[in-house]
Amino acid sequence: MPAKILVADDDAMLQRLISNTLKLEQHEVIVATNGPQALEMARTENPDLVILDVMMPGLNGFDVCEALRKDPATTTLPVIMLSGLGQVQEKIMGLKAGADEYLTKPIDPRELLTRVEMLLVRHKILRQSAAVKAGRVYSVIGAKGGVGATTLAVNLTAHMATMGKDVILLEFRPDYGTVAVQLNLRPELSLATLRELEPVAITEQVVTRLFQPTSFKARVLCGPQKAAEFGPFTAGHAGALLARLTALADFVIVDLPPAADVATEAILKSSDQIIVVLEPEISCVAAAAQRTAQIMSYSNTLETHLVCVNRQGAMMLSVREIESRLGRVLTSVIPPATDVMGVAVQYGAPIVILQPTHVFAEHIQELTGLMQRTKAPVA
Repeated sequence: MPAKILVADDDAMLQRLISNTLKLEQHEVIVATNGPQALEMARTENPDLVILDVMMPGLNGFDVCEALRKDPATTTLPVIMLSGLGQVQEKIMGLKAGADEYLTKPIDPRELLTRVEMLLVRHKILRQSAAVKAGRVYSVIGAKGGVGATTLAVNLTAHMATMGKDVILLEFRPDYGTVAVQLNLRPELSLATLRELEPVAITEQVVTRLFQPTSFKARVLCGPQKAAEFGPFTAGHAGALLARLTALADFVIVDLPPAADVATEAILKSSDQIIVVLEPEISCVAAAAQRTAQIMSYSNTLETHLVCVNRQGAMMLSVREIESRLGRVLTSVIPPATDVMGVAVQYGAPIVILQPTHVFAEHIQELTGLMQRTKAPVA
């Protein structure tokens, strides 16, 4: 499958070796010798894949890769990172920057070609999957940790399931997931299983084996359950997983971590609607404003809902003060549910199932209906 490949490396000898290897397979090769040039060519030459050296003048490979992932035009562009740095920590830095593959020097031409072909095939599959996307993606992200985003995602999923919707809850977190605790699930396999696979190997069959059934007929893919499973995902993993899930259900609810990395950003950019969860507290409202601005920088057409979860009972800021600081209208203000939360966790039943007439449940029901009927309000 001939492709246009950008090779970015300031080592002339290695650049020639890689270029000649690729040309033998009929690939078109364009070259850059420094970081800024690599970034510019990736944006203007429309390559199918980038081979990026870490140590380059101007901008290093990590910075170039991060910039590519933040640009909507290049966010899914396949990237192979090359380095003489063989330490595990350096590889983790490369993956966190958004690289799909990380190879250490000296480069074996056969391995390089194999990685190139795998990435090109994977990218083609992902583009085809995106073109036939069926399910809608609702992402839930906290302005900061501990604001009740997971509880909201669980109850939103449960209510949609009781409405007869075919819905999947994805707990997309790099560290400990709490959905299993809230629903009394004991998953033997979690999201972490997918980290060991190439994105192209994330098939519908593989994903289906990870699902946990629930009493309310939604399917759940739980986040990591132990420290040994913690670790970041690539944007490629996120894209492949989302493509499979949207082919398996009408709705996918994604519980995202508050600290957005390249994988989280990839999901946000692919979302149909986004819920930013905040508390009525000054620092949290400020964080919500920053998060909303970040989301709008991806695309001003993304529907974003701001939901205030008042877990303490007493509002530290009034609704008017919150909306003034945000410059936007709140979609919903959800009241506390401290009187039933403990019982809900004990029985592994979301509040909307356990007590559907509770005021918390009624607000979840209203929010669900609003999201399916209207666009997010803007001040």
